[in-house]
Amino acid sequence: MAKKNDQRGTPRRAAAWHAEVSLGEEARRVDLANISRGGLMFSTRAPARLPATMHVSVALPGGSNITLTSSVRHVARRADSQLVDVGVQFAALDADQGRALDSALASLSSTR
Repeated sequence: MAKKNDQRGTPRRAAAWHAEVSLGEEARRVDLANISRGGLMFSTRAPARLPATMHVSVALPGGSNITLTSSVRHVARRADSQLVDVGVQFAALDADQGRALDSALASLSSTR
């Protein structure tokens, strides 16, 4: 069951996947905490701000990549840590992006 303040329309799934995210002028490799059809979350030491738009290139199982334009929706520093959790929402997916993401997500377990 979703939390009352959870606005996601699709279930989050834990994913041990990597992505390259553009944070300002710099691209960084990050590990995903979770992903859904609508967005993803990762942690980084680099600053992230609201509002912001970034490109996220996700390395999918099987060796393919999908690059998605995303809006930063959540930024929170972890307690007693230098890490910042960043949640992004994907812009509209085209048909090919949607199929690739759906296929990859089908192999993951739901976390909510």
